[in-house]
Amino acid sequence: MKILLIDDHTLFRDGILLVLEDLDIQIETFEAGSYESAKTIMNAQSNLDLILLDLGLPGIGGLEALSAIRQQLPNTPVVVLSGNDDHQIVEQALNNGARGYIPKSSPAKIMLKALQLIIAGGIYVPPEILQKQGTKLPCSETTNDINQLLTPRQCDVLHMLVKGESNKRIGTALTLTESTVRAHVAAILKAFNVSNRTQAAEYARQKSWGQSTSFH
Repeated sequence: MKILLIDDHTLFRDGILLVLEDLDIQIETFEAGSYESAKTIMNAQSNLDLILLDLGLPGIGGLEALSAIRQQLPNTPVVVLSGNDDHQIVEQALNNGARGYIPKSSPAKIMLKALQLIIAGGIYVPPEILQKQGTKLPCSETTNDINQLLTPRQCDVLHMLVKGESNKRIGTALTLTESTVRAHVAAILKAFNVSNRTQAAEYARQKSWGQSTSFH
């Protein structure tokens, strides 16, 4: 799993890298201290699986950076890391496509659980922020475009899942660990609102998403 961490504070990036090491999946990390540096990395690594974004970057507004990243890599989940817990900022971030909002003050264990949830396809916002002024999570929208539901790597996993391949064979073919494959499968099940692999494969066939070797 390829993860890009965008934050202008080296010490905080080092702390997040320690949290990422506990994800129990094989990861490759990239670091950027500014949006411009991140843009260069995204140009070279268009198949990123996750982006962690600080809203307080120099030279660009946090939400502006989020929108620009979403435009460049619309299929890659972006998680906001911020010291700001204002409910309006949280809602704006979620409405601009963020898959989660993690306060920088969160303990490492909470950050780890939040990232595990997001990797599995969920959306994370701390309960204390959700309760402030009625902050709401964005509703899932029905779409016929698979690229609105899954990341490119999840689409690769889905293609092999439709063919009936096991997690082990999928991992070997895509150079992923079995735990990473399981996380992607869990995200697919959540995105399709089904409870098992068989139902996911059938849903994909009905949508003609399992007929092509490439979804993106």
